[in-house]
Amino acid sequence: MSSIHINGKKSQWKDFTESVQNAFQAFNSKPSIDILPDLLEQIPILIYHGEYDLVCNHWAAENMLDNMTWNGESGFDLGNGKVAPIYAWIVDGESAGYIRYARNLTYILFYNAGHMVPYDQARRSQAMLHQFIQLNLTYPNNQIGTNRKSNYAISIVFTVIVSIIVVIGAIWLFILKQQSTTYSPFKIINDEFVTFEDDVLV
Repeated sequence: MSSIHINGKKSQWKDFTESVQNAFQAFNSKPSIDILPDLLEQIPILIYHGEYDLVCNHWAAENMLDNMTWNGESGFDLGNGKVAPIYAWIVDGESAGYIRYARNLTYILFYNAGHMVPYDQARRSQAMLHQFIQLNLTYPNNQIGTNRKSNYAISIVFTVIVSIIVVIGAIWLFILKQQSTTYSPFKIINDEFVTFEDDVLV
């Protein structure tokens, strides 16, 4: 813990801690409209909003982006009078929102999400990040088929093994019950155990 500058004191997790917020709060920081253009010259940036977010509403963000100049153009203007089109953003075959691209900036509006987009739309948030970092999690069709066949074979083998164990257990339990009713090594007399060692078994 000391290597990451954390004391060993255990504390309960909280979704909001005022001390952490205060440590990250910069009262004299530049507004993002002044910082983003410099960053966009160097790296791709993703900005996303939930359509029902009232804390950081998407209308204000879209207005800021439309009036911001970065990489030689203003807003989503592509030059020569062309504006970056708004595309339907499709995730798992469903309309998830809309998306725009322009000069290192990707903007996504999530449908049916509020301020906590990853909470409201977890699967779509994951898809957004995978798309942004260009992570390809698809497999060739033959590999998927092979995996499905091997998983099916494993499930059949597992089912057969479990069935055999259950049948053997039931037989063993039946035999054990039969033995306990026909022969017992102990005879109860007046609540005391007496062995049959001297008796002859028939």
